[in-house]
Amino acid sequence: MSADSLEVLALTVLLAALLSVNYDTATISNAASKAPLRVVIVAFIDTLLLSYFAISCRWTGRREWGAVFATLYGMVYFLTAIESVYLGTLLSASTLVSLLVNGAITSTIFAVASVWAFGGGKMEGVSSARLQMPGKEWAWKIVASAGAYLLLFIVFGLFVYAPLGRALDPVAFAQEQATASTAAALVFPIELLRGALWALLAVPAILGLTFGWKKTGLVVGLLMAVPLSMTQFLATTMVVGLQVAHASEIFGENLAFGLALVWILRVHSRLPTLNERTSLRVGTTG
Repeated sequence: MSADSLEVLALTVLLAALLSVNYDTATISNAASKAPLRVVIVAFIDTLLLSYFAISCRWTGRREWGAVFATLYGMVYFLTAIESVYLGTLLSASTLVSLLVNGAITSTIFAVASVWAFGGGKMEGVSSARLQMPGKEWAWKIVASAGAYLLLFIVFGLFVYAPLGRALDPVAFAQEQATASTAAALVFPIELLRGALWALLAVPAILGLTFGWKKTGLVVGLLMAVPLSMTQFLATTMVVGLQVAHASEIFGENLAFGLALVWILRVHSRLPTLNERTSLRVGTTG
């Protein structure tokens, strides 16, 4: 077994352990007590993707830690917490506190571990000129990105989540929609804000990756889509049918958004094409 494989295995065990604890109450998480195998599978999938990102990132040390932390905590926990504004009945105050506290601890420790495992032995041969643009250009691109996310949120909600939810568990779907409709007026402005924050949280990944713009868009899209969609399977209060429907919706819309975001940010050739790998990891044993 290669050194990288052992490191991925160790990080999977670590992440599974981190996901198994409610740190605010010092108890075992519901997901770990009711579906421990599911926790391990989610941890393995997330670890594979985040390890690939850590290996591919041209940064080392604190900047690499910040990129991994922004991806895991920002895109998964923080952006989920924002939805509590219109999902108050599903994300109560206690659940929100638990989400933010557990997410902060899990993301901090895992980011440190992944940088320790994969951050060494890199040659930073490229000084990235990506995303260097005037403030006005940043402003309209963030607004355009937020609009693109809102459009994708609507499209995937109507044509992916709704049909799947009705088909897989019509009763649970109807109950969820009735609950969510009480704050329907807040959905669009909150999701527009989430789109802008998504764009900003993706900046460290875009700057850190050493790929050309197409592969950068794909990797950023996967970083947005995979960890957040996987968390749906840890929600023990949600029926399996809605877990599948939500995960499918989130994966599709966020993968599409990652591609769209990188395309928007590279307009006017602000995202130059780089070699596939200009930052190499050396000293790896087979």
